[in-house]
Amino acid sequence: MIFHRAAFANRVASAAVVAAVLSLAAAAHAEVNFSIGVGGPVYEQPAPVYVNPPPVYYQPAPPVYYQPAPPVYYQPAPPAYYQPPPPPAYYRPAQPYYPPASAGRPRLSDMQQRALDNCSLLAPREQGRCRATVLSTTR
Repeated sequence: MIFHRAAFANRVASAAVVAAVLSLAAAAHAEVNFSIGVGGPVYEQPAPVYVNPPPVYYQPAPPVYYQPAPPVYYQPAPPAYYQPPPPPAYYRPAQPYYPPASAGRPRLSDMQQRALDNCSLLAPREQGRCRATVLSTTR
């Protein structure tokens, strides 16, 4: 068996890395904490006191890049705006298409009107006698 130093060093280094990784994995799994204690109290810097930030100065708005529109001016003034409005249109009442209901027929009560309306449901030869009977009960 031939002994090579480079191969030996390579294997030793590999074994050391594997051992370190396994020991770290075991320590992490076992939740083992290592600490080195140094005597004496530990002082920390106090929290800084709140200081208002410096004021912020805003840049003024940019200048206007256009001119405002000129005022509206009519020459001469439109006459339609200054004339009085025309008088309202007058429409006479329309003539009634049908004559008033009270002109030709007597006034019927609601029951008589229902009976007269039901006469149209009868046979045509019976309708005249029905209407005559209903109208004979009026005053």
